[in-house]
Amino acid sequence: MASASASPFLSGGFEPIRDEIDRESLGIEGELPTDLAGTFYRIGPNPQFPPREPYNPLNGDGMVHAFRIGGGRAAYRNRWVRTRKWELEHAAGRALFGTSGAPGDRDASVIGAVINGSANTNLVFHAGRLLALEEGFGPIEIDPVTLETRGDWTFGGRLPRNMTAHPKVDPVTGEMLFIANFQDFRAGDLLGFHVVDAAGELVRSAEIKAPYPALVHDSRSPRTS
Repeated sequence: MASASASPFLSGGFEPIRDEIDRESLGIEGELPTDLAGTFYRIGPNPQFPPREPYNPLNGDGMVHAFRIGGGRAAYRNRWVRTRKWELEHAAGRALFGTSGAPGDRDASVIGAVINGSANTNLVFHAGRLLALEEGFGPIEIDPVTLETRGDWTFGGRLPRNMTAHPKVDPVTGEMLFIANFQDFRAGDLLGFHVVDAAGELVRSAEIKAPYPALVHDSRSPRTS
């Protein structure tokens, strides 16, 4: 059941923001360069209600933050990602889904409910689309200006299931490459490999049989001497 939590991931710098905020002009200490313009986005877990125990921030509701800078001024906006889980809990006015990962860690009213994740780990802007990402589910598209949730993005129906939270973009070709875990809905030895071209089309997919089960969270090219 929902209760006050002693989790360090719900206090201090991790304390959830309970409101969606629009600030057209933020206070500035000092001075911003007048030719500095752009938007800084960030995302992270931010449960809208006190979560069911035990709390795992990897599954907390995703919230997107945007800091817009231009003309020597700064503005701020934040929005929760409207996942199916978020919408069901918002309608109920309380936490219904556990974050522990245990299959039965749900309120009885949502047993069997199909969800599309928490969209809380990373953001990528590719081919004109801002996508909220996590490891276990597919991306969710976010409007880059309003931060409103546009919905699940499956690359025209070509993404079989989920996507990593940490894709890599080739600086020469502009292709986005990623390896997806949980191809059989568990952390097994089957991985998905996908290539999205610079225009945003998923152009190649393959399955990789790994030598043993592992959670391939991120990948970097090894340095050689």
